Amino acid sequence: MTYVSTHFREAEFACNHCHEIHPDGVNPELVAMLEKLRSHFDAPVSINSGYRCPVHNSNVGGAKNSQHLHGRAADVVVKGHTPSEVHAWADKNNPNGGVGKYNTFTHIDVRSGKARW
Repeated sequence: MTYVSTHFREAEFACNHCHEIHPDGVNPELVAMLEKLRSHFDAPVSINSGYRCPVHNSNVGGAKNSQHLHGRAADVVVKGHTPSEVHAWADKNNPNGGVGKYNTFTHIDVRSGKARW
C-alpha cells in the first residue's frame, strides 16, 4: 500500500474505470489541499473520484477539459460534514482553484484559475 501523504493512498486517486493514476502521478498540490481539509474538519476524507481516464470522463459526462483528466481534481466527502460545509471551507482555502458543490459531494481542484459552482 503506497501512501502519498499521511492520510491518503495513491490508489484512492486512481481512475474508477481503468484503475490507473495520472501519468505524472498524484498531484502534490491536490494532496496538500486534501490534507488541510482533513485537518480542519478532523475527520476522514473519502475520494469518490480522482483521476479520470478519457473513457471514464466521457462515461460520467465530465467536462471536455475536466481537471480530473489532468489529475488535478478530487470529488470528496468529509465524514460527518455536508457538501455545503466543505464547499464553504474550500471556497476560502482554495482561492486560486476550483470548488463545486453537489448534493452528495464537493469537487476540489488545483487548476491555475478560480472557478466556482
